[in-house]
Amino acid sequence: MVELSTGLYILTGTSFITSFMTAAIGVGGGIGLLAVMPQFLPISAVIPLHGLIQLVSNCSRFVFDYKSAKIEILPKYIIGCLVGAFIGYFFIGKFPEKYLSLILGVFILAITWTKIVSHLGFMIKNFAIVGFFQTFLSLFVAVTGLISQPILMKMNMNKNEVIVTHAMQMSVLHGLKVAAFVIAGFAFMDYADLIIIMIIASTIGSYLGGFLRDRISQRVGAILLKAGVTFFGFKMILDHFIKVM
Repeated sequence: MVELSTGLYILTGTSFITSFMTAAIGVGGGIGLLAVMPQFLPISAVIPLHGLIQLVSNCSRFVFDYKSAKIEILPKYIIGCLVGAFIGYFFIGKFPEKYLSLILGVFILAITWTKIVSHLGFMIKNFAIVGFFQTFLSLFVAVTGLISQPILMKMNMNKNEVIVTHAMQMSVLHGLKVAAFVIAGFAFMDYADLIIIMIIASTIGSYLGGFLRDRISQRVGAILLKAGVTFFGFKMILDHFIKVM
């Protein structure tokens, strides 16, 4: 358990700020929260608790602006996520993670800055495939949301549609991830007080961030979103090399 001390306040504040940031510009919240949580929680608790907080953050972001979501992509995405969660469950605690951060970072940058989406066509734009890989990998590296975000950005969606559709996808992904950890026996109730406080902070952050997003122009919002995805893609690559040094 996190001690009821400075750590509690930092985690609560981080939950609010990262949720606010993601609701406003569409990127950064999941990675930002993940960067802070290991400082105050056991490593074994970070990924399941991160998944639960992100579930609420994304659900609230979707609910507050659900009309902007592209609901039609959801059925295939859910099927892919279900298969990814089912198969990934059997690999919890067994999957080699050494190169995942590097591979994901390179893949994210390639999707964002090249024409790989148009060249690979069906494979990349098929959201059943995207859902499978995102959910499977999320059980081991926590932050895989950036995989689908560049794909949505290439589909001629406006800023709001990208952010809210992505929140819809991540609600499904994190919901299944949390279910997998529940089945695997993780004791979420041991962290009940912290979870409740962080969930409240996250929801407030999503609500207030939505107001800021509406005041950012489409052009500026698109630039910030692409810049954010690029930054965190590079960060994942850098994190890999830091770990192996």
